[in-house]
Amino acid sequence: MEKNNHYKNLLGRLCKANNISPRRFRFEQIEEFVIIHIKNQLKEGVDLECFKILNLIHQTVLPLGIRFDQQLYLYPGGHRLDKVVIMFNKEDYVLLNKKLEEGDI
Repeated sequence: MEKNNHYKNLLGRLCKANNISPRRFRFEQIEEFVIIHIKNQLKEGVDLECFKILNLIHQTVLPLGIRFDQQLYLYPGGHRLDKVVIMFNKEDYVLLNKKLEEGDI
């Protein structure tokens, strides 16, 4: 999957174009899921770059009809956001990469 990870490359390029470090997110594959971790950098509140990355994911994935789940992780006590996780089924993520490779957008 790593050599044909067109979506990871696309997201990295979009982040660079928007002056966001591509190191702000991390891809991980666990069994039948592909997970994108987006870390919140602020001690209080949510940093704007975190929301910009989420917006880029929504703008690029939803028009292609690919399903994913989004989950917020809070620190204990629930007053501070730790990270946001976007989770794809591996089949959906492979379909996303196939659509990007073939230009089926």
